[in-house]
Amino acid sequence: MNYIYPKLSDKDLNFMRLGGAGLGNILFTYARAFVFSKKSGIPLIWPTWFSFKLGTILRNEQDKRFYNDLFKNNSGYIDGLKKAWFRLTKSKVAEKDRNNYKNFDNKIIEFTGFDGCFEEILYDSKIIYEDLVKNLMEKNKKPLDYDFTSSISFHIRLGDFNRAVIDDVRNGLHNSSLPIMWYVSMLEQIRGALGYEIKAYIFSDGTEQELNPILSLPNVERITFGTSIADILALSKAKLLVASGSSFSMWARYLGRMNTICFENQIKQRILTEKDDTFEIEVNDIIATEYLEKIKFCFKGLS
Repeated sequence: MNYIYPKLSDKDLNFMRLGGAGLGNILFTYARAFVFSKKSGIPLIWPTWFSFKLGTILRNEQDKRFYNDLFKNNSGYIDGLKKAWFRLTKSKVAEKDRNNYKNFDNKIIEFTGFDGCFEEILYDSKIIYEDLVKNLMEKNKKPLDYDFTSSISFHIRLGDFNRAVIDDVRNGLHNSSLPIMWYVSMLEQIRGALGYEIKAYIFSDGTEQELNPILSLPNVERITFGTSIADILALSKAKLLVASGSSFSMWARYLGRMNTICFENQIKQRILTEKDDTFEIEVNDIIATEYLEKIKFCFKGLS
């Protein structure tokens, strides 16, 4: 029998990882491994979520991104001493050779990296969502019952993102923060079209000072559910999401498949495959009238 293991970073000690990418990126690795396990019937070895990161401590970030408080193995995946023994004693096969699994036996197929993002799993969001929710720690389930239907959600990624020249961001530079005033402009245009000050929830790793231009507006509330996965799930329940250019926002879009506004050249990957009125657009300065009309229809009767 073969096995599948999502190796989330190079320095994986089975009980802890040293460093590695953020949650949005390692979820790509896990999701690809989970989907292949589901479709092939090959057992999955539970990944090492816990990651020690010195940088988040030195930067005194509120979310240290250790990821040890996100998931619990409620699906009965191979774990504990058996996981450690298997990883120590069995030969490894690279993910690129996974489709030849019938030609080898008693090996671990290691899934790594996050290139391609949702390319291989674009149509698998439902089963991935169900798996993530099933394995959530109890404290991370709060957003599942929260009502976002009469509001807009904003994801404003700052934290360790570069403060880049805006023209570079417009030209497609990624992993950089977006101007706060762009978010302010999006909210003001949407409210102008709706004719009332719709509730706006702000999810962000920025400081209060950085976020002040938008937090100082009426009926705007900064909100968090305490962990990164809980906030991704909360964002996925948005009726309309004004997103950052991060993989964090991408996961919210993927799981929620909602209407989305992104900054110019920051959408990274198209998510929506539905044949209805949902949209995902890039906006530099002005939201086109046709999309303001769609937003009005989206919130019709909810004021």
